Amino acid sequence: MDEYIGMIGGADGPTAIAMGGTFMGIFLVLYFLIMFFAFAFAIASYVLSGLGLYTVAERRGLRHPWLAWLPIGNAWLLGSISDQYQYVAKGKITNRRKILLALNIAAVGAYIGWIVCAVGNAVGGYMGAMLLGVVLGWLLLMAIGIALCVFLFISYYDLFRSCQPSNAVLYLVLSILFSVTLPFFVFFIRKKDLGMPPKKQ
Repeated sequence: MDEYIGMIGGADGPTAIAMGGTFMGIFLVLYFLIMFFAFAFAIASYVLSGLGLYTVAERRGLRHPWLAWLPIGNAWLLGSISDQYQYVAKGKITNRRKILLALNIAAVGAYIGWIVCAVGNAVGGYMGAMLLGVVLGWLLLMAIGIALCVFLFISYYDLFRSCQPSNAVLYLVLSILFSVTLPFFVFFIRKKDLGMPPKKQ
């Protein structure tokens, strides 16, 4: 019996450890590859979107096109492109740049407040207050996030209509369903003005 146990421990034990180490190595390699490609894709998307917005804003004479490269500044610039299109094409004053700026600031403030409330109540031992604050903060963040998404996609739709109106609905639907396509659409249409009225002399 002892010989049998020794054979199992001697033969299968190191083999099982080696196989476990191999699987762990494969898992780590796959994990780091996925993280690398996700990070590379995020950088590429940011560059394509920033370059697209910058080019459109510069070509249309908007102030501070470099805001396309800043996290909250790009929302202001997108809103400015939307406002310009609404004013030039339809004679409407929409102020979407201000709405997008306010929603972005509100989202950041609500997120910071949510974390401070949760941590403060947890440290103080007020678990009931912490749970209530977490739930209410989450609901507030969800409401702000939904409003922000709605105005972002309205502004992107104006951008699409001003650049390539024939495909504006298609671009919008694909951008909503598959968000990874949005930076590519913004980049590909950056030099088109098919939906903008001709400039008055």
